[in-house]
Amino acid sequence: MRPVLQRRGAPLLFLLLLLLPVVSARGETSLSEHWARPVVASGLTSLGYVDTSRLYPESCAECHPDRHREWSGSLHSKSVGPGLLGQLDADAEPGLASSCYLCHAPAVEQSEVLESGAGFDKNPAFDRRFKESGVSCAVCHVRMGTVYGPGGSAPASSSHDKGRAPLHGESRGFFKRAEFCAACHQMDGGYRLNGKVLTNTYREWKESSYGRNGVTCQVCHMPEGRHLFRGIHDPAMVKDAVRIEVYGGKTSARIKLTNSGAGHYFPTYVTPLVVVRGFVVDKEGLKKDRTERKAYIGRGVTLDLTRELFDTRIPPGKSFVYDYTQPEATAVGDGDRIVFEVWVYPDRFYRDFFIESLKGGNFTSRSDMEQALAAAEGSPYLLYREEVR
Repeated sequence: MRPVLQRRGAPLLFLLLLLLPVVSARGETSLSEHWARPVVASGLTSLGYVDTSRLYPESCAECHPDRHREWSGSLHSKSVGPGLLGQLDADAEPGLASSCYLCHAPAVEQSEVLESGAGFDKNPAFDRRFKESGVSCAVCHVRMGTVYGPGGSAPASSSHDKGRAPLHGESRGFFKRAEFCAACHQMDGGYRLNGKVLTNTYREWKESSYGRNGVTCQVCHMPEGRHLFRGIHDPAMVKDAVRIEVYGGKTSARIKLTNSGAGHYFPTYVTPLVVVRGFVVDKEGLKKDRTERKAYIGRGVTLDLTRELFDTRIPPGKSFVYDYTQPEATAVGDGDRIVFEVWVYPDRFYRDFFIESLKGGNFTSRSDMEQALAAAEGSPYLLYREEVR
């Protein structure tokens, strides 16, 4: 049954006060308080009105242009993109929208609705522009109108002093801890399939040598404090994470992929798929018919998330080995050689989901879903190619 959207128009100040986490007089003192959902980014005025204009990432860019530019190219800036917007209707299904917003748009000012004891209320503090900025600066750094961070990054003299942006508060050491990322990259209370949660990245890290040695998420995904947040969509990042070796001869060969640089499973989510292709080319370099064989690295699940089809992901420090033998039915030529290719499909699950949704009419916006599908279809890339000689 779909939740019923209640429209009682409760006073804004009362609604927001119900949502505020318990904090000390000096502000947040723990990571759990910092990430209490929903996040309350803006401050309250004496009249109970919320000023969200200072939460826009463009406001932060006035003094932090480099960080803004880095974030703008990341997936954090696209967390409320056409793929999400094409599926959600907060008025019709507020419960579904709210569950997705927990990570895609965690701030209370980003949600059209507020949950109450009997259902959902319209959110008078909702700011569509802030919502569409996704996981922007304020989502991580601003609480109750005050900016928090690891320290040492704020300019000595800036527009903050002129009241055009939130005030900077005390630094918080937890910004440099892996646990900070776990707020969205570890879903212990979420849906389980085959006994495993769908998002388990933090625990994969914690149980690895990276976790034991304190090599945090930020070391790789935010080098030198840069807000790049690169992952499997970035070929250079993946090349640094995986060591690939090839052995063999004319009719049989082996390819070995080792997770040598990722502090979590490769890949960590159900959305990507890595495809290893082995085939034969002739002396002209042309692919011979019926020689291609494939192996898959990833966690394959059905689109309705009811079945796990396979889980061949590579844990940190472990390897995936694939042996290829030229088919017996294929005549071996003098110039034949085996070729291995490794293709990365960062959005494979999304691509298939968008296709089926468009076929079945399961969307709130066809144009958004078509745009999301085009982006997913354009994301694959060739990571590696080697001819065995």
